[in-house]
Amino acid sequence: MQKQVYTLVVDFSVCGDLAYLSHQETLKMFQRVLIRASVPLTFSMGFNPHPRLSVPFPRSVGTQSVRDRVCAIVEFSENDSGDNWLSSIQEQLPADCSVLEVQSIAGKCSFHPHCVRYIFRLKSLFDKPSQEHLNRCRKQVDEKKPIEIQRYWAKKRRHKQFDLSPYLERLNFSNNQIEVVCGISQSGTVRVDELMQWLNIVPEQFAEPVCRTEIKWRQN
Repeated sequence: MQKQVYTLVVDFSVCGDLAYLSHQETLKMFQRVLIRASVPLTFSMGFNPHPRLSVPFPRSVGTQSVRDRVCAIVEFSENDSGDNWLSSIQEQLPADCSVLEVQSIAGKCSFHPHCVRYIFRLKSLFDKPSQEHLNRCRKQVDEKKPIEIQRYWAKKRRHKQFDLSPYLERLNFSNNQIEVVCGISQSGTVRVDELMQWLNIVPEQFAEPVCRTEIKWRQN
């Protein structure tokens, strides 16, 4: 039976210890999972072929995600839509990672994030100095004022001033929770560690790892 090329789109959640996987480790995990689930992956050409697989929006290490995405280029027969792969993939995944939805799209396609929401949950309620600082941060966003932080450029091994304001869309906070909505463009976005620098919070204050609760996608 003739096979056709599809893009298999797997939406998943990740939490717990798996939140600390790097981008490359996440890719390798899904390569193993999809191979063990007998998903008919396609491979690159050359001396070192590898599965055509991508995670369109890499997570920062230590970040949970309510709904993330991995895409694979596969070959299905005409009567195999890919919708029946959810349970097979889930069976191969470790604890703390759950498949939410599997779609198959005819041909090769790609997805690009354009908006993301982060939630920071802290161990205790905000004290007065913290509330005052967060109010100043929210005012910066509302008034679209420049927000300069120190961005680390790994290739050059140095820090450089970086303006967060073009990427910040909304900041809300209440009780012990902070919500930040960030835009994403071709020039990049804001990293979690940069948001923490701006908000003046440190990992020791977290009740749980930072959580990415929503990503909005554009399909090409």
